[in-house]
Amino acid sequence: MTKNYLEIPDELFNKLSDYTQNDQLSIRLENQRILLDNPDASHPNKQTLALHYFIVPSLLSGIVAMIIFLFAKHSQIAFTGSRHLSVASLSIILSTLLGFFGFLWIYLKKSCDLSKSKFKILRESLTLSVAYTSIAFAVQIIFWFIIGKTFSGVTFDPFTAGFLVLVFVGIVLYFLISAAVSVTLSNLILLLFTTFIGGILVSMATNNQKDWWQHNFSFLGTGEATQRWQFNITLIFSALILLTITDFLFAEFSKSKLYNYKFKIIRIFYIIISILIAFVGIFPAQSWTMPIHNNSAFGLVGVVLLMIIFLKWLVPSISKEFLTLSWAALIALIVSAFAFMSIHYLSLTVFEIIAFAISFTWLVMFINSLRGVVQEESEWKVRLFQK
Repeated sequence: MTKNYLEIPDELFNKLSDYTQNDQLSIRLENQRILLDNPDASHPNKQTLALHYFIVPSLLSGIVAMIIFLFAKHSQIAFTGSRHLSVASLSIILSTLLGFFGFLWIYLKKSCDLSKSKFKILRESLTLSVAYTSIAFAVQIIFWFIIGKTFSGVTFDPFTAGFLVLVFVGIVLYFLISAAVSVTLSNLILLLFTTFIGGILVSMATNNQKDWWQHNFSFLGTGEATQRWQFNITLIFSALILLTITDFLFAEFSKSKLYNYKFKIIRIFYIIISILIAFVGIFPAQSWTMPIHNNSAFGLVGVVLLMIIFLKWLVPSISKEFLTLSWAALIALIVSAFAFMSIHYLSLTVFEIIAFAISFTWLVMFINSLRGVVQEESEWKVRLFQK
């Protein structure tokens, strides 16, 4: 009788032997990938976890909403609107509060067995909880704005209104808890982009009437700007998310044979960059904080330039494509600085936006390139044959 065999390298065999206790592995096809897993390991489905943990808070929110609506002594409760208590306003408040604490609790529970310090776990948990909840809050604002325009004047009795709150809060909680269960490096990079770009665009739109571009990019965080906290908080939280990405990234790298002192230097660079981004937000471009703000902003670009110059030494196996792209970014930064400082072709605002955009984009792309380098080292070729 013919038997099928899978021939694998010794190194991969040793790794798989450490992973399983009874020499048995399960194989499954998922998204056009072949996945090996330990059949004895406990791998709770993220959808099952999300369903398990969102039901009770959702029911609680519905009960609280009904009680509030009944005590409000209104026979009809508005679907949307800010003048009176409405389904929209209570849904946003309850889903934001319950979503924050739900995400925090699930993420802490998931991270309790990781080999990280308690401070790092708490910092990551709070950062991600606030970031994900803020995005959920922003999406709800947009959603209810559209609903308000679509269902203007619609009202419900207190019990129906309370049930609707339960439904909408449940939807938000489900997605937040699902996100907490499945936090990955790719998700964090997307979160960083969403937080940074979204926050900056909101700050720009808020200060549109003040012609902020005629001053400089940093004007958005000064006392003269409208709601300056949006710009500054965006930078601070972007720095915290980048720090979290750094922890995730190098926790993964530390298991690789390629991990050496050069990777530790790169980690230090990313930590310094995170601190400098936070300083740009903590110390706005005004009065006595101006020197710290300017030095932090220029220091950020300077560190990126330093990383690009020594890139080939830091990561000898980096791809030629990314190396070429990095030198193009370096040239673009130098040319834009020359166009601003020497020939005054660019305004300060345009120069700041170009420099920050190039630096920020390169940092994120470098993270993906580093992942590619490490993943290549973790790939093996196997052979199928029959006997």
